[in-house]
Amino acid sequence: MKFLVFAVSFVFVSLISRGQGFEPGESYLDENSFVEYLPGNLPIIISVPHGGYLEPDSIPDRDCEGCVYVRDSYTQELSFGLREAIYDKTGCYPHVIINLLHRKKFDANRAIETAADGNPDVENSWQAYQDFIDSAKTVAVEGYGRALFIDMHGHGHDIERIEVGYLFTKAELQLTDEELNTADLINETSIKQLVNDNIGELSCSELLRGSQSLGTLLHAQGFPSVPSNAIPAPLGDEHYFSGGYNTIQHGSKYGGFVDAIQLEFNSEVRWDVDLRLELADSLATTLIQYINWHYNDQFATFFCSLPELDIENIDADELVIYPNPTTGILMLPKNLIGTLSIYSMTGGVVFYNQINGDSKLDIRHLEKGTYFIRFTNLAGESTICKIIKQ
Repeated sequence: MKFLVFAVSFVFVSLISRGQGFEPGESYLDENSFVEYLPGNLPIIISVPHGGYLEPDSIPDRDCEGCVYVRDSYTQELSFGLREAIYDKTGCYPHVIINLLHRKKFDANRAIETAADGNPDVENSWQAYQDFIDSAKTVAVEGYGRALFIDMHGHGHDIERIEVGYLFTKAELQLTDEELNTADLINETSIKQLVNDNIGELSCSELLRGSQSLGTLLHAQGFPSVPSNAIPAPLGDEHYFSGGYNTIQHGSKYGGFVDAIQLEFNSEVRWDVDLRLELADSLATTLIQYINWHYNDQFATFFCSLPELDIENIDADELVIYPNPTTGILMLPKNLIGTLSIYSMTGGVVFYNQINGDSKLDIRHLEKGTYFIRFTNLAGESTICKIIKQ
C-alpha cells in the first residue's frame, strides 16, 4: 500500500520552522551577507544559485579551470515573482535560497572547490547556502513528508524554450519510453522517489514527458518546454542542460524524500518584464498542480491551512481502534470508507491515506510514542482517538 505524508496546518509547519530557528515569511542572511534564505511553510524549495549582483572588491574573481562566470540574468527577479505568486495563490510561502554574489565570485551550483576557488569567506557562504537548503528540506519533510526542490537557471541557447532537467542526458531522453522505464535509468534520476511513489503510479517516462509532466504543464501554460508531450527530447545538435550539482545533491537520486528538478529558462521569458511576471504566475500554478497530482491530492484545496487539530480536547474514546497500546498492527472498525490521518504529539501528520473498508492498519514503521488518529468519512465528518505505539 502506498501512502503519502503531508502536514495539516500552517501552525504546525510554522512551529517546525521556529524549531529550526527560522520563521516563514522572514529573511535571513549568512554571516557574510552573501546568501539569503526566505523560509517557507510549503513543500516547495527554490534555489537561485547564479542570479546574484554583488561584486565586492574584497572577494577576488574565481580563477579555476572550467569556471563559468556568466550571471543567469533575472533569475533572482523571476524567483521573487514566483514566491509572491505562490503566496497569492495559497497564503503560504515556498522556501527560497539565493546566492547574492555574482557568479564571478561564487558559483553556488558547484562543489566547494570550484564554487569558492579557495576563498575562505566564499567557502563559508557556500556552506551556508547548502545548510539553508538542508534546513528547508528538513522542515518540508518533517511537515509534509515529501518535498520538491527547484534549481532556477537561465540559458542562452538558440531555441527559446524552457529546459527541464532530471539528470538525464539528451541522448537518454531520446530513448524509447520502455528504455527510460528501466531500473538502471530510474536510479539515475533526481526524481527517483517520485517515480517509485506517485499518486497516479505513473512511469518514469510519463513523469518526464507525459500529459502530467512538469514540461507538459508548462507547455500548456504557453511556455514551450523540453522534455514534454509536445517536445519529448532535444534532437540533433540542440543544446540542453540536464541538471547540475544542486540537482544531484538535493534530489532523490541517492535516496531521501526530496525530488529535484533543474529549470533552465530561455532569455526571452527572463528579460521581458511582462513575460517574466506571466511566467512566474504560470509556474506557481503549475507547481501547485504538479504537487496536487503527484504528491497529495488535497494540496490544491487546503495548502498549509487545513483545520488545526485540537489535541488538548480530543475524546480518546470517540473512535475505537484496538489493541491500544499496540506494537504495530491496529484493528479498525468495519466498513470505514474515507481518509485516515495519524498525527504526532507536535501536530505533524506522519501518515495519510484513503481507506476503503480496510480491517487492519500497519503502523510498525512509526517510532514508539503517543499518536492521534483521525478518520474522516465521505461526508466530511471526523472522529478521533488517541493511541500508544509501544
